Parts: sequence; C-alpha cells; structure tokens
Amino acid sequence: MLHPDTPAKCCSYCGGRDHDFEECPKRKADAEKEEAARVAGSKPPLASAWDRR
Repeated sequence: MLHPDTPAKCCSYCGGRDHDFEECPKRKADAEKEEAARVAGSKPPLASAWDRR
C-alpha cells in the first residue's frame, strides 16, 4: 500500500490533483480577467448630446 509523505492535493476549483484551491492557476487567471473587466466597466460614460450646452 502506498503511503506518500505529502498529503494528497485536489483543487476544488478546477479538479486538478497537483495543487490546492489557493494555488490554482486557473482560478488566479480567471480572477485577473474578472478584475480587468470590472476596471474596464468602471470607466465614466461618454458625454451625451444633452451634456453639451
């Protein structure tokens, strides 16, 4: 029977068995994409025709 010295790892985000949730590269990449989208969406809207007087 195998008894490894290190505990088994299983990522609950992507299902990978070589890392834990906190170390998940897919989760980090998705978080960076979400942050970039959030920053891009927070730009002030363009001035409308009603604002030009």
